[in-house]
Amino acid sequence: MNTDMIKSLVTAYTNNDKVTLKDSVIEGATNIIEKYIDNGNAPLTIKDQYGNYLTATGTDDKIKSFTQYGFSNDTLNFPLWLALYNDSWVFRKAIDKPSQDMIRAGITINGDFDTEVVYKELNKQRKELINLLKWGALFGGAVAVVMFDNFNDEDYAKEFDKEKVKQSKIIKLYVTDRWYGVAEDTLHTVTNMSSLDYGKPRSYEITFSDGRTLKVNHAYVLRYEHRSAPRLIKQGALQGWGYAEGAHIINELARDDDLKASITSLLNKSLIEVIKMSGMRGLFMGNDKESEEQIKKRLEMVNWARNYNSLTFLDKDDDYQQNEYGGLTGLADLLDTNMKLVSAAIDMPGVLFGDLKDGMGNDQDALERYDQVIQDRCEDYLRDILTKLLFIIYVKYGVDEKVDFTFNSLLMKKQADDKLEGIKNFQELLSNMLNDGVISLAQYAKSLQNFSLTGTIDFNIDSEDIEELKKKEVEESEEIDLGENDEDEVNGKVF
Repeated sequence: MNTDMIKSLVTAYTNNDKVTLKDSVIEGATNIIEKYIDNGNAPLTIKDQYGNYLTATGTDDKIKSFTQYGFSNDTLNFPLWLALYNDSWVFRKAIDKPSQDMIRAGITINGDFDTEVVYKELNKQRKELINLLKWGALFGGAVAVVMFDNFNDEDYAKEFDKEKVKQSKIIKLYVTDRWYGVAEDTLHTVTNMSSLDYGKPRSYEITFSDGRTLKVNHAYVLRYEHRSAPRLIKQGALQGWGYAEGAHIINELARDDDLKASITSLLNKSLIEVIKMSGMRGLFMGNDKESEEQIKKRLEMVNWARNYNSLTFLDKDDDYQQNEYGGLTGLADLLDTNMKLVSAAIDMPGVLFGDLKDGMGNDQDALERYDQVIQDRCEDYLRDILTKLLFIIYVKYGVDEKVDFTFNSLLMKKQADDKLEGIKNFQELLSNMLNDGVISLAQYAKSLQNFSLTGTIDFNIDSEDIEELKKKEVEESEEIDLGENDEDEVNGKVF
């Protein structure tokens, strides 16, 4: 590009925008551009940018958020999660169903004591435990205060009082999320390394529904933190809490809503009817009041009998056009594929939407995968909470044992049926081995016991048993006595 070309471009630009510049200014701009090119920089290009905010295209393209990643404060945007929980059934189900299933599956308490009273007390807290998990998933964190009927306001600020807990008759949980009614003591943390709350705030300021604000010791607080984060983010941006559940699925939900809106718009435009009548311009502009009522009546006549027999009445001078769009094939497949993407993002493939023809339980593989997701979430998020709550219940009912429990499966009935079928098949195998003399009756019983309790296959055969079988085999072979005529029979001679 030479000097004349550059000068003409600068001059054309200023003239086109009606900007008056002196020749010296144009000359200066030309020199700067020439030096830029001569120094080996990228060639001069003229950029043409287009952006439309309403349609989100061009430089205002919102789709780039699906391909570019970076730090965002979506987890802290609690009004967004409130709006989504209120408006989106998919988002609400992503919050509610896992929380309900984590509690619904229940636990099996291990211990040599009467567990019935503990189960009953735990079942009383199911509703509030579900709320704890719901609001914790929605906002990234929540707390439940364990309350007792014989406690005063000042008692909650003190260390755990076993004697007073034993004397209580009622236990209640008060649940609130991290954004409402919870203030942490960030200056003092739990230093006892044996505590489940090690490294967490030593006390909280809890505002209850009646407006009272109480200081509560950590011993009476069940703290739920949702999806964990690296220490830098957790202690910084997240203020010690976890990620909100929606932070990693917001793009999928936005794309799902956008796709549904686009398909709805396309369906609405798939059949467009155009009716041309004289005088319509005046009606639209509001300038022809005299014929406005007449035209409205004519338009009413168009749809007068349509609902009954699809008749449309027009004047002979009116024009009617019908434009149909037939490219609607494949929309169902597109929706089906997108549903799978959304359900996969929420860790509920095959369960979030489900095949409703035979109910949601017909996809057994999907339910087994979902059951594993619930088991993992229970181990990651719920174990410490239930351990702490069970410890308090143990103290109340005088159970002097260590808290030990396992999480139940959502598919316990199926697993029980599968286990019974496995035991049946294993018993048949053991019976054949017993009949063949490979194992003894004691080994038979021991093997069946191990399989029923642990699911492991162990025939309890050691090296000594094998040696005994060898000796028995030798002894049996020595007892064989071939008679005088037996040898001839062996050689194929029969007398």
